[in-house]
Amino acid sequence: MYIATSKQLKRYDQALLDYGYSIEELVDKASDCLIKHFHHYRKVMIVCGPGNNGADGISLGIKLFKEGKEVLLCYSGLPEKLSQANNYYVQQADNLGIETLFLDEESLDEFQRRMNDYDVVVDALFGFGLNSDLRGIVKYVVDAINNTMENDVISIDIPTGLNPDTGNPYNSCICALQTITLTAYKLAFLNPDSSLYTGKISLELLDAKSFHEEMLFSQPIDYKWAKYHLKERVYDGHKGTYGKIIHVTGCYHYRGAALLASKAALYTGSGLVTVCSNEKVIDALSLYCPEATSMVRNTYLDEKVFHDKDALLLGSGLGLNEENEQLMCRLLKNIKIPTVIDGDALTILSKHLELLENHEGPWILTPHHGEFKRFVNFSNISEMIDQANVFAKKYHIILVLKGPHTFISDGYETYRIDSGNRGMSSAGMGDTLAGIISSFLGQGYLPKEAALLGTYLHGLCGDEVYKENYTVIASKVIEKIPMMMKKLKED
Repeated sequence: MYIATSKQLKRYDQALLDYGYSIEELVDKASDCLIKHFHHYRKVMIVCGPGNNGADGISLGIKLFKEGKEVLLCYSGLPEKLSQANNYYVQQADNLGIETLFLDEESLDEFQRRMNDYDVVVDALFGFGLNSDLRGIVKYVVDAINNTMENDVISIDIPTGLNPDTGNPYNSCICALQTITLTAYKLAFLNPDSSLYTGKISLELLDAKSFHEEMLFSQPIDYKWAKYHLKERVYDGHKGTYGKIIHVTGCYHYRGAALLASKAALYTGSGLVTVCSNEKVIDALSLYCPEATSMVRNTYLDEKVFHDKDALLLGSGLGLNEENEQLMCRLLKNIKIPTVIDGDALTILSKHLELLENHEGPWILTPHHGEFKRFVNFSNISEMIDQANVFAKKYHIILVLKGPHTFISDGYETYRIDSGNRGMSSAGMGDTLAGIISSFLGQGYLPKEAALLGTYLHGLCGDEVYKENYTVIASKVIEKIPMMMKKLKED
């Protein structure tokens, strides 16, 4: 299964056309995918928009009519504004004598009156290209279907009125029993609230050349993936087996960030975690996480400290001042061990992009959407994903773009994390995640594996806490880490 934004889907359609398929041929292939879902219906009303989604509906109606079904095609939109494919299939339907109803102010009463004469209404009004509120006849039709239709409603590709990237409805939205989506899951479908509009989702792939990987569609990271990639603890292992990592984190005002990150790393299985911070953090560390070691962070850090370390975490709760900025720039310029860059270190790095251009060791950056906007500009989710892929590829980094179903990219492959929940929107979650990823990085996982496994485990533990709690707090997530890792290996 692949997951895609609306912009990626538009590029995918164009790639098919550039490859040599005609739009009429692609519509025919789409209706071939759809028809098997309608064999048990006898009377079918299909409501068609003026674009290619409407053309899919008309092509479906033609095939159902040829099977002997009673079909009514309801057209919206002006005839002179029909897409090429729509116009082609309208003429075919006319030649076959299929009953049609043109939707305008005079026919709306008839449309609403006849709706329940049919076993199913097919929503083929608008696909993933819709990006605004519904207006005029279309809004009336959508509201009429929702309020009047007593039998089944099935949407083609995406319910009309659902934002294809956020999963939020516009001013009106079809409430379907089933959505038959084509090519890939829409990003919208990851929003659990979208199920009110989509109903059951069925994914169908066209019998055509695949461009899923070229378009950087995302692959889901789920329980099965995590179970397969989580390594067993070895029989003769010791603390040196599981990595020596160092965290340059925390400050007087943000002690908790360093504490959470270090405890998360230890609970994930790190052999030795050293926290490099100020005296206040270190004093608290001995009580909150006595298993961690510590060292006082001075203005100048001798780089020899890092020579025997397997991974580094920079930034969680570090604090922003000139001294820390100079320290971070020096470390980012010279350190070559695998590094997780989080929190305040991201803010500092966004002011010194030359460090991104010249870094040597593997870097994992973990910004949330607001932090990422300090690096690049974007105005919506589709643009953000495009920019994230370009950014990751340009600077040769792993980007963990935190948010609902966190997005992860190395610029060549992209992923969505199938864990986590809305209860996790609380302080310290990012610090906990950074600690988990740094632990896997230090244990010898490849950078991309560490990012994927760490982010999935973080969400999985949050889901476990969320089962019995309205709000999920970071310290409770950390407590679940060893248990959920054990569960992953034993299930």
